[in-house]
Amino acid sequence: MLVDTSAVIALFDEHDQWHHEAKRFFQEEDFSWITVNVTAHEVYTRVRYDRYFDLAMQHYDFLRSERIALISFIPEDETEARVILEQYSDQKLSFHDALCAAVMQRIEAYRVFAFDKHFWIMGLEMLPGYL
Repeated sequence: MLVDTSAVIALFDEHDQWHHEAKRFFQEEDFSWITVNVTAHEVYTRVRYDRYFDLAMQHYDFLRSERIALISFIPEDETEARVILEQYSDQKLSFHDALCAAVMQRIEAYRVFAFDKHFWIMGLEMLPGYL
């Protein structure tokens, strides 16, 4: 199952509306957790802009831990991400989310641990399932 930025932020931020559900889900579910290499960069940047350096590094390190397998995107994934962005041009999808969806399609992984409706919009199974 792919771990998205929204899930990582919910796991660490006690004030996030999904914090308790994210912690429960991550601790109780027995998935093979994966992330796209650039997700750690996005998480670091979002947390750094909103909070402070040490917390941003904590989020980054979490996504680089042994518990989560790292998947690198390839040039063809970027091409597919553009196709996805054009397909959903009526939505405000981030390039990052489209890139993650492209990687997921390539490796045939269709579940994402996220609290970001855009994955659901792109037809992926978003768990724990809240929009």
